[in-house]
Amino acid sequence: MLERRGKPRVSEPFPTTVSGIDKAGEFFRLDCVLDNISSTGLYLKMPRQLEQGSEVRLIVNFSAGPSPGAAVAIRGVALRSDPQADKKWGLAVAITDYTLGLGSMSTDPENQAPVEVGSASYAVD
Repeated sequence: MLERRGKPRVSEPFPTTVSGIDKAGEFFRLDCVLDNISSTGLYLKMPRQLEQGSEVRLIVNFSAGPSPGAAVAIRGVALRSDPQADKKWGLAVAITDYTLGLGSMSTDPENQAPVEVGSASYAVD
């Protein structure tokens, strides 16, 4: 199959924390893993459906082992939310902003802004 995306994608199950407002209007924050990511977008599966155009925030930890690696705080916009056979939703996200940090990052549930957890992380706000 011919790849039609403009940017190459990395398909690795990097640990990810995603937060936002779901289709029911409820705030959520949950852990999942990425299906793939590029410089302009990402795709993951989660148990919440989002409205097209809704804002999401993610913390992606680029670590393959138990020690923290680089992490990125991402702001994005939901492009689509696809129903999956396992009762989850496949979420396609366009990346609108990001901040790269070293060590692991977390989000502050009060304002959803990334906060420092590891040695050197940077807030999006």
